[in-house]
Amino acid sequence: MRDFTGGAARFDIEWDVRPAYDFLFSLSPDAGATEDLPAADRRWLQEARASLAEIQKTKLGRMVKEDLGIHLGGFIVEHPDLHTAADVAAAMRAAGATDVLRWLFSELCGAEPAMSPIVERALEGDRPSIDALRGRVSDSKHGMRLDFLDDPEREFEDVVSLLAIWAARFAEIEPRVETILRRDYELRASDRRSLTGSDLVERTTNGVRVIPEAGVKRVILAPSYFSRPYNFLLGGEGWRFAGYPVADAAIERDPLSPPANVLRLHRALGDATRLRILKLLAEKDLYATEMSEILELSKPTITHHLAQLRVAGLVTAIEAGAVIYYHLRRERLDEASGDLRAFLA
Repeated sequence: MRDFTGGAARFDIEWDVRPAYDFLFSLSPDAGATEDLPAADRRWLQEARASLAEIQKTKLGRMVKEDLGIHLGGFIVEHPDLHTAADVAAAMRAAGATDVLRWLFSELCGAEPAMSPIVERALEGDRPSIDALRGRVSDSKHGMRLDFLDDPEREFEDVVSLLAIWAARFAEIEPRVETILRRDYELRASDRRSLTGSDLVERTTNGVRVIPEAGVKRVILAPSYFSRPYNFLLGGEGWRFAGYPVADAAIERDPLSPPANVLRLHRALGDATRLRILKLLAEKDLYATEMSEILELSKPTITHHLAQLRVAGLVTAIEAGAVIYYHLRRERLDEASGDLRAFLA
């Protein structure tokens, strides 16, 4: 499903509505970590993982810990014909190690195009390239180890074998997930008519604003059930991708249950550090590093708090090239009490 919008932005926006992404995103450590995923599917996720054989659980544990599912999402972007989990598992098997594992380095290659041929040669076993890649990327980056470069074929076999098994489990819920994704797309019809470019991206992602930059011609928006409440961001040659969390209205829920957006908002406001961050942003836009220095907290700590504020809709993360700065969404503060009144009424 593709829907291009124009306007002043220098990139096209494409909507990509496929359960294939959620197949990989369900292997994220964030999947099912909050109440934004309904209880029934949090149970399904736990039981599906627990049903695997012990050796499969070990491989799954590593894949989840290192976010390999998210990193491999670029493979789906570049293969628009892959719709289901089974499609993805079969296509990766057919593609081979180099074509699949290169996506583990997509962020690095997107930021530094000169690294792309080095990654290709490293995955083919070239020792100088392997050493160069190890020297450029810390083993701790994103929690991903690099020792698999010594035997990419074995790593590839582990990954595709596990994905084939997980695809069979994911098929149990795939039709319902696809219904939710399509419902979310339909609910955003008004936004697509009235907004374009960066404004449409920000509204859809609930706070990620992409500034047009040279070389980026496409921004791909893909609704995701298992990413809730976060955005999973990827990049490739000429494109940026956001697997954004489907809206609360796209999910059927108990009418007595408070809306997730109300819970996220009040959870975000119930922390002194997050309130201090909001106070800083009320004065001016800031980078995470600047807030870290002012509040005398580590950058990872600040980044964690900013993530909570962003999913609550209180701040916008503005991507300008290789840097990100944050902006207070004052209109969300004005809407907050209205959301609570609407639920109670």
